[in-house]
Order: sequence, then structure tokens, then C-alpha cells
Amino acid sequence: MLARFLLPVYVPLLLAAVFLLDRFLSIECVGWVAAAKWGLASLVLLGALAHTGFSAQRNLRLTAQALESRDLDDGAFNLAYWRHAATLNYIRDHLSDGITYSNNLFLLWFADRTAAIKTHRSLPKKISELTRKASVQSKSGRDEVYIVWLKDTYRTVYYDYNDLDIRLLPGVEEVVELSDGVVFRVRVAATEPFDAARHRARKQRAQERYVDQLLKQAGERVVRADWDVYRKGRKLTYFKKPCASVDVQAKFVLHVIPSDPRVLPVARWRYGSDNLDFYFDQLKRTARVRVGDQCIATVELPAYAISRVWVGQWIAKENRTVWEAEFSPGR
Repeated sequence: MLARFLLPVYVPLLLAAVFLLDRFLSIECVGWVAAAKWGLASLVLLGALAHTGFSAQRNLRLTAQALESRDLDDGAFNLAYWRHAATLNYIRDHLSDGITYSNNLFLLWFADRTAAIKTHRSLPKKISELTRKASVQSKSGRDEVYIVWLKDTYRTVYYDYNDLDIRLLPGVEEVVELSDGVVFRVRVAATEPFDAARHRARKQRAQERYVDQLLKQAGERVVRADWDVYRKGRKLTYFKKPCASVDVQAKFVLHVIPSDPRVLPVARWRYGSDNLDFYFDQLKRTARVRVGDQCIATVELPAYAISRVWVGQWIAKENRTVWEAEFSPGR
């Protein structure tokens, strides 16, 4: 990162080095001094060429690794992840006719570069504006109108709604939900004005049903503390209600003590446990849920036989444990 900010000084430094080398070579000398002068200059030039060659090789290797990585960088559209993204492929294969609104216009154009002008458009930032635009476009009757919500994009933070809000809008029907996005169709009958109060009530009921469904699938409650912890197979579910923003800031403790310590990485032998601590916001979007005053975090336990599990939360800068508990998975 720092090297990027130093780029403007590279050219002046290079020119200064060339000037100094030229002045050095212009020094008149004879005999072994002249040989030493040219030998030193040759070493400098060889070093510069070697540095350039190794830097180019390293950059090519890092570029190849980045292109095949799973890092969801919205600015790097040619990553392997986006080439194989299910939602982008669906758009290209099935939505060739119609107008598409999305929370990442650039990715849609990159995936569907043969589309006509104005086929893909940006979603408005406010849901009330989305309702108006989609309704007007749909009423025109000239084209099908779709809404594509990509889950794996940082641009979701720019909107005051999410895919659940879109799903609950009158006149909007889900076409398909894929691993990385949802596609909706706006029906011609989507003319009902947006009612914020009604929408909030509808969303609260949907969120409560969603949380109830998640908890039913979470398995047996193994810890009752600041956060309740449920276990089903290798899946742990942390649940808290009521849950405020401050409740998800501290690091979550997850130390797993195996029945056979030899399954641990060598670096963890002296501790006798796996350290799987995590932060709420670092979990995948599908593994962390905040709806209303309820928070849910889902993590996977290792596949080996487990003797005990420590859970809790820890604030390092205060050297303080927020809460902690221990349980035995019984396997």
C-alpha cells in the first residue's frame, strides 16, 4: 500500500540516479582506477536490471494469484470469482431482454458487455425512490423490469434497504435466489405507492419469522450467557436478544480442545487448543445476521473429535473478558 503512494517520487529518483551515474563516468582516470570505475558502474547497472527483472516476475506471479483468488474486490472485475458468479451468469443467460436495476452496475456491464445501452442501471439509494422508478418503468410496458441484488459487494452499505426489503415490496416477485444474489421481477401492477410504516411492520414480521427459523435449525442450546450458544453437528450458532451495535464489537472467543492433541497444528501443541477467535463483521455475510434487536453468528467447528469448547467475548485493549463459558460437545 505504501509503495503505491511513493510512485510519484520514482521518476525523479531515477533521473537523479542517471545524472549521478553520468557524472561519475565523466571523471577522467587511467589504469586500475578507470577499470574500477567501469566495474562499479557495471555492477550498478546489473543490479538495476536484476531488480527490474525480479520485480516484474514477482508482479506477474502476484497478478496470476489475484486473478484466481476469492477476494471479493468490486474494483477487480476480472477475478475468477466474478467470472464464475452464479448471478452474473444468470443475467447473461436469461435476462437478455428487459431493463435491469442493480446495486453494482459495473459488474453487470462487465458480465454482459453485449447488452444494449441503458439495459443495466443503478438502483436508487432509497427504497421509496426504487419503488417509484420501477413502477414507472414497468407501467411503460415496453420492457420487462428486473432488480438484481448482489450479496457479495461492498456497495450494499450505500443503500438504506437490502434484498429482504425488495422481497417485501408490493408488485415485486422473486425470480430466483442464487448463492451470491437474488433476481426479482417488477410486475406491471407495481403501482402501489410506498408506505414506510406498512413496510416496516411487514419487515419486522418477516425478520421475526426468519430468526425463529434459524433458531429452530440451530440445534441444542449448550450455553446460556450474554450470548446463547446452540450446537448442531459441527455448526455453532451464537444468538443475542436484545442486541446493540456495541454487543458485536468485541472479539468472540472460540477455543477448541481436541480429544487427541496431536491433530492440532504444531504451533498450537503447547497450548493444547485451536484458537478460532473471530470478529462478527469478519464473518461471511451469510454467517452473520442482525435483524431488529437480534444478532446471530454462525461458525463451524473442526472435524476432529472434540473434548471441550471455550466460548465468550474479549476486549483486548481493556484486557477484559465480557463473558465466557465452557461446554463439552460429547463426541
